Amino acid sequence: MNTLTQEQKDKHAAVNSRLGLASDAHLTLSKQIKSVQQSKQNLVFSSDPLESDFPPIHVSVGSIAEFKKLVGVADGEDDSHIDYPGPMSEGQRSVMSTVRSKAELLTKMDEQLYDRMRKAAHAFVMGDSRKVQEYVPLINSLMFPGRIAVFTGEDLDIPAGATVTIKGEDPVVFNFQEITEGKDAEILITTMTSLYTQYFTQL
Repeated sequence: MNTLTQEQKDKHAAVNSRLGLASDAHLTLSKQIKSVQQSKQNLVFSSDPLESDFPPIHVSVGSIAEFKKLVGVADGEDDSHIDYPGPMSEGQRSVMSTVRSKAELLTKMDEQLYDRMRKAAHAFVMGDSRKVQEYVPLINSLMFPGRIAVFTGEDLDIPAGATVTIKGEDPVVFNFQEITEGKDAEILITTMTSLYTQYFTQL
């Protein structure tokens, strides 16, 4: 295991602090992982406790703006990789201005608007939120309040040939001080995931 500098320790701690976790929240998971790995190599980290090998820490999120503050990218960064949705059509804007409830909105929105909303939510968090402001009321109406599943630890060693799967319906924050991936080991991600580590080593 590498020795972290104070700056690296502070970066790791800052992620947990931003999520409202206790300063010692990361101290137990790595021991649990090592214990489980004695009998099982392929591990699942899921926002659903019923299918996860380890209990997630759930953090409530009230809005897309709060979600961006917790795990997103600051406005003004390079966003050339972001696929922004086009503007709403006049018909879609009309729907947004006349509906009076979430139930009514769900019956009137079309598939194109739903797809644009999902794309706008990703762009808001990972790109420049100012470019998708007209979608914010729609996003907050249908996607929030919500929650994030957090897994945080000191070190994660993935043995050769083993897999770590990150999954679930809720977004996941995966924050480890160090991750070591053995030969032919894999990390499989099937949900929106923010992965933070101070050392990532592939053997």
